[in-house]
Amino acid sequence: MCETSNTAKMHRDGRSDQSGQVGHRPRREASSGAVPSDDDDPLPLEFLLKKKLEWSQGNVVDGNGRTTYFRRSYIVPLLLVLVCLLVYIAPFEQTATNDKHNVRRYVGIFVMMFLASAAPFAPAGPFKWPHPVFWRLLTCVAVVYQMGLAFLLFQTANDSRQVLKYLDESLGEPLTRKSYGENCTFWDAEHPERVMQKLWAECDIYWASHLLGFYLNALALRDYWLTHVMSVMFELIEYSLEHQIPVFEECWWDHWILDAALCNGLGIWCGMKTLEYLDMRLYNWRGLWKVPVYSSKRETRAGQSRPHDWSRTRRFKRCLVVLLYIASLLIMELNAFYLKSVLWIPISHSLQLARLVLYLIGGAAVSRQVYQYLDDPNCKSLGPWTLMAFLLVITELAIIVRFGRDLLLIPFPDHILISWIAGFLALTSWLVWRFFIR
Repeated sequence: MCETSNTAKMHRDGRSDQSGQVGHRPRREASSGAVPSDDDDPLPLEFLLKKKLEWSQGNVVDGNGRTTYFRRSYIVPLLLVLVCLLVYIAPFEQTATNDKHNVRRYVGIFVMMFLASAAPFAPAGPFKWPHPVFWRLLTCVAVVYQMGLAFLLFQTANDSRQVLKYLDESLGEPLTRKSYGENCTFWDAEHPERVMQKLWAECDIYWASHLLGFYLNALALRDYWLTHVMSVMFELIEYSLEHQIPVFEECWWDHWILDAALCNGLGIWCGMKTLEYLDMRLYNWRGLWKVPVYSSKRETRAGQSRPHDWSRTRRFKRCLVVLLYIASLLIMELNAFYLKSVLWIPISHSLQLARLVLYLIGGAAVSRQVYQYLDDPNCKSLGPWTLMAFLLVITELAIIVRFGRDLLLIPFPDHILISWIAGFLALTSWLVWRFFIR
């Protein structure tokens, strides 16, 4: 009973077996006298079986383990909805003479047809909740978004902006600039009531986006450490890109008090408490490069045996992938502001909100697939959600580079460039010390 309870607790907390006490079965000697690489050395069978059992617990269906009729029969209801819609349009709805109205209606019908037709063949998501068809439909929505990005990519900048008018008449117009860094005096001893006035004056859509965004980030990443790293890094990036994105020009207290401490911190705390309330598994991203050390003895060409740390390369690769994952998340968030500038889409527009929801909800599937790929030695490849998210981010970057070259070529200030070079050198030095010298 105690062993089962400990296993369940480890599953919920997302902790790997880092004790290093897993039994090590004797390995067969290599056919040649050469010492194989770290990747050729297998992990103990007990550890592989433990990880396989640990991750299989997250795929159990609800209830008594049997698939219910509700979870099987989503194809027929989707087809019935489409048939009813087509039957209504054909005999009852009159054809409009407004071209833009017809285009909007065609786009809507096209999306609905594609979702209903492709959902049965889309890859299943990594979760059973709330319903398997939800993740299939979300995959199809990501494909529709990818096709829309590809269409915009092969237009001119002006044509891409005007095409968006077919979706909303308010789009395709130059954006007005709002400054957040004009008066940065936070405390006035003679008028202390002005502190609340300043906070209320800065309350806009960005507050809500910070709070909602990091709440969903916490639900997707499931780790206090990684979400706070994302929060701090994004504020540093805002400092660095003020010369390209005017909306990043904020006061120091706006960066660190309103955004990082209040909005981001509250969103992260609420998200993690929601995970604890639902008793969902938490991830330990820092623990990915603290795997057990399984020492073995191999014969060298000279016929001598020597101990070797066979997990050093694995830990370094895991740490490197986590850093690359953090960088990709930051690029994904930055893309929203650059797309706003090059396509003239306000950050408060429904298209930006739909993109945010797609990335953050889909980010839960991406985070699960990336974490399992790093943590479970039995998982040999990334899932389809990760590959789709990578393609979306790259396509958005292509649009930004194609239409916003003048914006991207604005030179960095010297102090910003020196700071980033120093940070990169410090990170590289830490990696070398942590994994190759220590």
